[in-house]
Amino acid sequence: MAVRPPQFTKPADKDPLAAALEQEVFSEMASTLSRLTTKLQTALEQLSEAENDPDASDEHRLTRLAEAGEALWHVIIQRELCGLRRHKEFNDHMGVPKAVRLSMGPAVSTKARARP
Repeated sequence: MAVRPPQFTKPADKDPLAAALEQEVFSEMASTLSRLTTKLQTALEQLSEAENDPDASDEHRLTRLAEAGEALWHVIIQRELCGLRRHKEFNDHMGVPKAVRLSMGPAVSTKARARP
């Protein structure tokens, strides 16, 4: 159980400058989340195209998978910062494949992976 100190001021009693700053911060957080979600959609589309292209090399597919994993990682971090914790529903809604979920994290180039 978390213990919070009592709040003696009402939200209406806030300093107008503090309220304006808080609103600006929330606006930037939402804008960033929107931008990152768009990048994730693009990365997922590119991954799908690479997987459906019979002429695409394995290295190209792995690169697209790493890019999608990194994009998902960025979105999940921003969602956490915004207080959104239900990632499974988000991933299901976006149609994020299991391979992307498993490769979530900073993208590592395929050349770096090949080194012993």
